[in-house]
Amino acid sequence: MRNITLDSNQRFPSLLENMAEGFALHEIICDQEGNPVDYRFLKVNRAFEKLTGLKEKDIKNCTVKAVLPNTENDWIKKCGEVALNNKSFACENYSPDLKKYFSVNIYSPTKYQFATVFSEISKQENPTEDIDWERDFFKTFLNNTSAGYWDWDIHNKKKYISASYKAMLGYSEKELPDSPDTWKTLIYEEDITKINEGLQQHVNTHGIMPFSNEVRYRHKNGFTIWVRVFGRVVDWDGDIPLRMIGGLIDISQQKELEEKFKSEHNLFKTTLYSLGDAVISADKDGKVDIMNVVAESLTGWTLDEAKGMAFETVFHIINEHTRRECDNPVKKVFETGKIIELANHTLLITKNGHEVPIEDSAAPIQDENGEITGVVLVFRDVTEKKQKQKKIEYISKHDQLTGLYNRHFFEEELTKFDTGFNLPLTIVMLDVNGLKLTNDAFGHHAGDLLLKSVAKMLTSNSRKQDVVARIGGDEFVLLLPNTTENQAVEITDAIYSAVKEEKMENIIISVSIGWETKANSTHNISEIFSKAEKHMYSKKLIESQSMRNQTIKAIMHTLKETNSREKIHSRKVSEISLLIGELLNLDSQLLKEVETAGFMHDIGKIAINSNILDKADKLTDEEYKEIKRHPEIGYHILKSVDEYTHLAEYVLSHHERWDGRGYPRGLSGEEIPFVARIIAVADAYEAMTGERPYKEYIDKMEAIKELRRCSGTQFDPKIVEVFTEYIKDQDYSSVNSATLACRFK
Repeated sequence: MRNITLDSNQRFPSLLENMAEGFALHEIICDQEGNPVDYRFLKVNRAFEKLTGLKEKDIKNCTVKAVLPNTENDWIKKCGEVALNNKSFACENYSPDLKKYFSVNIYSPTKYQFATVFSEISKQENPTEDIDWERDFFKTFLNNTSAGYWDWDIHNKKKYISASYKAMLGYSEKELPDSPDTWKTLIYEEDITKINEGLQQHVNTHGIMPFSNEVRYRHKNGFTIWVRVFGRVVDWDGDIPLRMIGGLIDISQQKELEEKFKSEHNLFKTTLYSLGDAVISADKDGKVDIMNVVAESLTGWTLDEAKGMAFETVFHIINEHTRRECDNPVKKVFETGKIIELANHTLLITKNGHEVPIEDSAAPIQDENGEITGVVLVFRDVTEKKQKQKKIEYISKHDQLTGLYNRHFFEEELTKFDTGFNLPLTIVMLDVNGLKLTNDAFGHHAGDLLLKSVAKMLTSNSRKQDVVARIGGDEFVLLLPNTTENQAVEITDAIYSAVKEEKMENIIISVSIGWETKANSTHNISEIFSKAEKHMYSKKLIESQSMRNQTIKAIMHTLKETNSREKIHSRKVSEISLLIGELLNLDSQLLKEVETAGFMHDIGKIAINSNILDKADKLTDEEYKEIKRHPEIGYHILKSVDEYTHLAEYVLSHHERWDGRGYPRGLSGEEIPFVARIIAVADAYEAMTGERPYKEYIDKMEAIKELRRCSGTQFDPKIVEVFTEYIKDQDYSSVNSATLACRFK
């Protein structure tokens, strides 16, 4: 995870302002070669102001050379190493400008920045002056109850430990011996190496490398305290140290604050980088300061590339429609001091030139005085959202099946089109004839294909300015602006011609069209619509029945052509039914119904899968259930045609049983239509004596025996008696005469 700049103003006010030590956050300044040459103040706390006498409002964003001109270049270089290399160190530092001596701890919260936590440890004005430094150093620590003092006479192997040193660790003055090895019993073993290495470096550099370490001590009561230990050799014999003096300061509170600071810093980073939205912040100069991973991905810029660049360079936005550049949201926030939301239709232009639709809001970052110190922008890619919106908008306006406009959209457009500018305005109403019959006979898939085909023809024969809509199950409408009556006739004739030429296997395509033209603004558009609808229904009364008759013939033709066994079966059942009718002395009109119903009794099988009809093996329960649907299907097919309506009931009932155990309605006895009872006997006899894919046929006498066995349970006893008595002594082929032949061969 990449380090990021922390804005302490916003995120850790209580932590910083309640520290006893001085705190300052700085940003390093480098020359063109990358060498540290200065640094600026970003944030200080109240303790800093108290210790230095400098006020944040006066020094914020100012460089150290401007504020403290006597700051040494070596000091800037050390601070630069911390900021650029993520290092840390502790030392004592004298400020010539402040004339004070400080104990300083320096670390880097993020690249290019470093923080200092310090406390005053000396009132000496200038350590380079020719005074007794050791004496003042002793005085400082002996009189400072918050720090411990030690004096190590290396030559004589004696060590003095001040009372404050012992008290810091919870001991009385007499409890700890003044021994050079006392510290080893108090410090954590793993930190002893750190102390020894620091001492060795100090000695090897003859005091140039300061001795200062942060280590852990064991308090008498068992808990751990963090201590900063520092010192220097004050007496040398050539390169051999003879005496060191130094001190230690309890920095547990500082460490705790640092840990809290780091914890909150890590929490902030984790939160920032786990956000699904992109986040960019800009400083008070409008320069990019923070970017999370999502922002990098959307803009095409990395934080390393974008940091310090002008915000509008990285966040380049334009209006989707006008293609003009949008206002800089950072600039608007600084101007208004308010949260700003981007306008709709905003596109982000990425580093690579790609366009990404976005939504976002920009909010000010304010310090404790209410001054805006930066702006944070949160934005997101709304490509998917816009696609969903377009899809929802499309669905709300269009018919899902045909892709034409729907009724809701048509009604809205009708109101918009009803202006003088569009006159003459023609409304064309169109109804697909026999859609339900097509669905019943060939399935809803075929009906859907029929509607799509009609929709395609309407679109092909309309103009760009026209509105074509499906406003009902089988109803369509065309809204034709600036269309005269003569032009309307041409358009409707073209639609009729297209319908006539369109072929869909065995499906008959037929439409009825009516239209009306609004010639002047005094006419009511609702009345125009009603007249067009009325004209359409008038044509439908004539054209629809013709289409239905054609469909019935097409169904029977399809059934015979696709299944030769069904063709033979239908013809023979018709012949046997007619024979039975004559044996029962039925009148000529009823005989015609018996003959025709016998021929059409299985018309509903047009909707049954041919694999089931032709299956040689025994049918499964599901397949048998499917077969049992054919009487109802046949009923609906015949019911839709006036010429065959009276036959529908016979076809529906030809599988009912005399004992009430048949289907589909469970009728019994004389509840079953008489013609249906005749067809039932004829159907059974032909099924037994004719060839079947799933069983062998039987001879006439076996069939007669089976009919008589089922007489009174499955079949009408009277019909069985009359039929079987007649055919038992007859050669069936002799009754297959021209007088009994089915007219529907």
